[in-house]
Amino acid sequence: MKSFFKLQKNKKFGYTPRYYDERKERLENLKKQYNQEEISVEERMRGKFKRPQKQTMPGLFSGATLRTFLILGILVLVVYYLLKKYQLI
Repeated sequence: MKSFFKLQKNKKFGYTPRYYDERKERLENLKKQYNQEEISVEERMRGKFKRPQKQTMPGLFSGATLRTFLILGILVLVVYYLLKKYQLI
C-alpha cells in the first residue's frame, strides 16, 4: 500500500549495559518470586472469605432493559391518550 506522504521511520535505540551485577539480578529474581507467592496466598485467603455473588440472569429483564421498556410503554400510553383526546385517530 503506497501513501502520498513519506512516513518517518522509527528510530532504533540500542543500549548495552556497561556493568553486570549477578548478585543484584539474583536478588531481584528472588523478590519477584516472593511477591508472586505472597499474592497467590492473599488471593486464596480472599477467596475463602468472599461471599458468593448472586447469579443475575442477563437478557430481556435486566435492570436497564426493563427500565427502557417501562419508559417506552409509558410514552406510548401518553401519546395514545393525547391522540384520542384531540380526536386525531
